[in-house]
Amino acid sequence: MAQLDKSLSGWLENALRQLHTATIGKVESYDQSRRRATVQPLIMQKVMGKPPTPHAVMTDVPVMFQRFEVDGVEKEYIPILKTGDVVLLVCSERAMDQSLNGAMAFPDSRRRHSLTDAVVVGVITS
Repeated sequence: MAQLDKSLSGWLENALRQLHTATIGKVESYDQSRRRATVQPLIMQKVMGKPPTPHAVMTDVPVMFQRFEVDGVEKEYIPILKTGDVVLLVCSERAMDQSLNGAMAFPDSRRRHSLTDAVVVGVITS
């Protein structure tokens, strides 16, 4: 029974390591007109029985912008990201590919809390 508990604990720990909610990354490049960034996650990944390794560089990551009313006028504020900026990445609960255009969709992927579905929400340090 102890071996089963150890195996289940190991499996659960490994699964939880792949569940992402929010993390930080470093901007490698940024296309301001498309609001898409290339980001290197700064938190390494660990697979059971192996040493920690860096996550793959993330490409085409959506970058959040803000829309405010200032002095009665609606204004959009588009972030300026610079190479080397450390940013906060928030991971969507489910695959968001089909909903980025505003469409209601049932995700056709089993991805949950994946770095693939991360959004840059702001700069932490530059």
